[in-house]
Amino acid sequence: MVQTRLISFAGNTLTLNFEGATAARVIDLLYRHVEDGDPESSCFTYHLEENATSEWFTLQRGQELLYEGDDAGLAGEVLLSDSCYQLAALSRTGLLFHAAVLRWQGHGLILPGPSGTGKSTLTAWLVSHGFDYLSDELALVPWQTDLIKPFTRPINLKSPARAVLEGVFDFEANKANILTSPYGYFVPPQQLRFHKPQPETPLKTIIFPQYCSDSNFEYQLLSKAQAGLALMQTLINARNLPEHGFQEVTRLARQVPAYTLKYSHFDHVAEYIKDVCSSGQAVRF
Repeated sequence: MVQTRLISFAGNTLTLNFEGATAARVIDLLYRHVEDGDPESSCFTYHLEENATSEWFTLQRGQELLYEGDDAGLAGEVLLSDSCYQLAALSRTGLLFHAAVLRWQGHGLILPGPSGTGKSTLTAWLVSHGFDYLSDELALVPWQTDLIKPFTRPINLKSPARAVLEGVFDFEANKANILTSPYGYFVPPQQLRFHKPQPETPLKTIIFPQYCSDSNFEYQLLSKAQAGLALMQTLINARNLPEHGFQEVTRLARQVPAYTLKYSHFDHVAEYIKDVCSSGQAVRF
């Protein structure tokens, strides 16, 4: 029996058709906290089918085959990656950043940056130290606001992150609730410190993190011009926006303090970010 879920983010809707108990579990795990969408405005249709007798999965977007194989976790990873890309590529309702989103004492924080800079691992670490988890992938700032709307998906932890996080998150005890792929783990928000995002979470702080294995703990308050340039480099829907979003990014950079953070270990990181979020000023460790 085919079931359907419509998901909406950043002004766009996708249709997810799925068959089979495991396919249903994958869809629920990946999109439980994403808003429902309007079927009349759906841009793309996905179909995730599970063959119960052979434990074989096929994933299609329209008529295009995206995945075929026996790994539910890998099928879910391909689906989530492709759906995030399609939602982002069509977005026109605000500034859409490739960024993690957290909340500290009601104040919104984004961690922008490209893949491979350790955002998800840092996000999980901060959640284990009291931050609320909202997203590790997409942050929408609606047009002419300073509010954050996160794409709340499971946090995507690559395999090496497990060694870093074993002391703060019990992977084995939560094994039944985690979706595992050959490349890592999808940990649902409800397994973390998570509160459903408020309709209006104000953006108060921007931190550009970078993990470097041989680096000292370094931070810097960016000038407004530096912050604007760094934000433009993580704006993923610029081509859809008037003036490529430059004026809106400039406005945001003038209103919200932005910092860079370079680190090689997690000592002091949570304390530093808490202080910045609470006071708007960095402290030296």
